[in-house]
Amino acid sequence: MEQYFPFQTSQLPYSYVALMPHCDANTLYYHHDKYYAETVYELNRLAVRHRLTDQSLSQLATQDYNIPTAQQNRLRNAAGAVYNHQLYFDGISCKAGTPPFNRLTEVITTTYGSMAQFQQLLTEAAESITGSGWVWLVAEGGKGVHIATTINNEVVPLTSVTPILIMDMWEHAYLTLDHFDKPSYVSTWFDLINWNRAEERYLSALGSAAVG
Repeated sequence: MEQYFPFQTSQLPYSYVALMPHCDANTLYYHHDKYYAETVYELNRLAVRHRLTDQSLSQLATQDYNIPTAQQNRLRNAAGAVYNHQLYFDGISCKAGTPPFNRLTEVITTTYGSMAQFQQLLTEAAESITGSGWVWLVAEGGKGVHIATTINNEVVPLTSVTPILIMDMWEHAYLTLDHFDKPSYVSTWFDLINWNRAEERYLSALGSAAVG
């Protein structure tokens, strides 16, 4: 469901220690309660300042407004950070496990040959990002899925694709435990994917395509 002002910091669906030993409590606390929560505050402040409180979160993350360039960049960065982090935290499960067989994993296997090959391509996508960014799996309605990357806090084109999975490639997400070992971080994230949530998003994308 689309979100509107005032934007709220979504609660973690698990405790700070629930992801150990994959992610320590301090990393999760600072990632969620400091970085992400501060971007929510910044987004609300900017929406009020520029009289954009009638705009949705996805609009603020993707549209250009008649405001100074520096302020436009700050607004889009804050909106993108809020959108991406909500999807990221909600897409993680506190129970590590192997991917189930469902519609999503079936199309992933069909598209990429195997889940192992899919994970390898995610790793390559993560390593291709210079600086900070995000790795996505998106669905294009009934046209299948594909891997995408964005830099900084940019989002994918939300009018044409539906985000299914997202991986945070900012250093604050993985530096403490994995240092600069991106493949190790990708492996950890992959083990913690909430496949039930991902399946819900994929089926929703298929349903929207059928209606359209």
